[in-house]
Order: sequence, then structure tokens, then C-alpha cells
Amino acid sequence: MTDCLIVGGGAIGMLSALLLAERGRRVTLYERGALGRESSWAGGGIVSPLYPWRYPDAVTALARYSQRHYPAFLARLREQTGIDPELLDSGLLMLDSPEPGMDAWAARWEMAIEHLQGAAALAAVQPGLAPEFDEGLWMPEVRQVRNPRLAKALAAAARAHPAISVHEGTPVQAVRVVQGTVQGVETAAGPVSAPCVLVTAGAWSAGLLPAECAPERPAVHPVKGQMIVFRTAPGTLTRMVMHQGRYLIPRRDGLVLAGSTLEERGFDKTPTEDARAELTAAAHAIFPALADCPVVHHWAGLRPGTPHGIPYIGQCPAVRGLFVNAGQFRNGIVMGLGSARLGVDLITGEPPLVDPAPYALDAPH
Repeated sequence: MTDCLIVGGGAIGMLSALLLAERGRRVTLYERGALGRESSWAGGGIVSPLYPWRYPDAVTALARYSQRHYPAFLARLREQTGIDPELLDSGLLMLDSPEPGMDAWAARWEMAIEHLQGAAALAAVQPGLAPEFDEGLWMPEVRQVRNPRLAKALAAAARAHPAISVHEGTPVQAVRVVQGTVQGVETAAGPVSAPCVLVTAGAWSAGLLPAECAPERPAVHPVKGQMIVFRTAPGTLTRMVMHQGRYLIPRRDGLVLAGSTLEERGFDKTPTEDARAELTAAAHAIFPALADCPVVHHWAGLRPGTPHGIPYIGQCPAVRGLFVNAGQFRNGIVMGLGSARLGVDLITGEPPLVDPAPYALDAPH
């Protein structure tokens, strides 16, 4: 019998499975499609929230943990699986004006931010920017990870681990609860028993939780995001660059991602020509050389949004043994390692990584 059954095989679910297995738990992981193929695959992999000083401290706390611990964790993952998630020290150049409270935030959380003035200062960090930009904010410590490769590595590690049983293409239809205690889940193949169930199904999480979770049912909803990718020669762009919420992410092989939209479209993941045109124009306006580079892919994903961007991590107050870890919104990768660690701490009864109160299902979100 499994010790914990996880519903949802994105980055959070796979990280949780691996951390639980490290603590001696037997884990069963159910994913309705293929591991890591939803928002974990569709994002950009910036290991920082965008405009991080705008977020509540609860988001920053998990992001900072992940930022500090990803290098060692990903090195072990690469050694175990032979898959390189390509953690790169690209830095992030923001072509925006300073904001109130930004420097105080950076000092409190020990994040470096340099104020740049003049086109020459910007060009010293990233040549080739559009000439109208004459100020910026340089965050040299911000890394990126190639999130599809991270998802592949996590999936390989989960499938190979002797304490983890992986079931792909197996939707969970419902969580089973009897007298306030979780009993397991219902699948198309029948019921599966477990004394602990962890729901990590991203934008689909709220719909999987039983009525007993009300009124604490997490307000997680899908937020559509579209991205495009340009094919360039390696080294054409070397820094992540952002302006007014639009960003460019250069990969090691020369691909340059441009994103992303924020759309309330329910569970629709259809790419649109309007978004493609908007993202292409924004990319050209930031880095004109991209006008000579083809767009080779355009896709959409669904982020698990919450009212204030704070994820729900913890036990359903009305159901013993039922845990949730969802609602990371745009920050599933940067908060991923910290989110999984906090969730596993709460499941195993270890001292929690951070104060769990802000993430509780009945906390104001």
C-alpha cells in the first residue's frame, strides 16, 4: 500500500514525489496526461518572479529558497538522469524605471539590483537593444532553467525511483472521503486506497477537491498564457530582457522565447493569431535583430491562478490526510522546490521550511 498518493504530475507533483521518497515514503503518482506536459512545460523558466518586489512575502520566501537550492538539486538530477535542465546564469535586464520600495525589498531579501543609466550602460550588459531604451534595472543573479528539460529530468527520476509508482494517462475522477478522513481516489480503473492524498493538479486542482473542503476549497483557476519562440544563432541574445511585462529568454542553442499573455479564457489552450502578432511586435521592439529571425513555434498553457498569487499549501482543515499544493500562478518553477519542500514538511510532520500560515487553505488569499 502506498503512503501517499499524488494527483498531478507537473513540476510540483514530481518534486513532491521525489522529496517524499527521499524521506522513506512510498508514493503513487497519477497524471491524466504525460508527466510535466502542462504549465511546467509551457512556461519560460525564469527563476524569479517578474517584478518580484510586487509580490507578497509568502511568494518571495519560497522563491528565495528555490533560488538558493536549485543549483545543487539540479546538479544531482543531471547526474542521476543524464538530462541537463540547463540552469543558466543569464541575469535579467529590465528596461523599466525604478519603482518605490524596490531597493528596500532587494536589501531585505539580499537580491542584487543595479540601476543603469544611458544606452551605453545597457549595451554593456546586452548589445543590440532598441536605441530608444536609456535606463534599466540589472539583476545579475537571476537564473533561468530550460523548463521542458527540467520536466523531462524530473519525470525520468520519478519513473526510475523504486519507491515511486507512476501512472500516466490515468485521470483521477474524485477524492474519496469517509467521515472526514481521506480514503484514496477514484480512477476509471476503480478505487485506489491511500491514507494520504496530495493534490498538485495545477489549474485543475479545485475541481478535484471534494465538497468536504468547502468553504476552504482553494480558489485556483486557469489563466491562459501564450508564448512564441524565435530561431537565432547561438549567442545572438545572451541576457533575459524584459520591458513592460514582455520578456525575452535566450536558450543555449539560440532559441529565444518571447512571452507572454495573460488571458481569462477558462480551460481553452488554443493559440491565437492576435497573440502571436502582439508577442512578435513586442519582441522586435525590444531587440530589433529578431525581425530577421523566424518564429518556429507558438503555444499556450494554463497557469494556476489565485487571487493574490500566493499558492495553497497544506491540509484541508475538514479532511484528515488530504493535502493541496497548487496555485503558484506564473511562478511554479521558481517557487517549485520551496513549495514542494514545504508541502512535504507538512505531510511528514517535519518542522516546516517557512511559516505555513500564509499558504493555508483557510488563510485569506
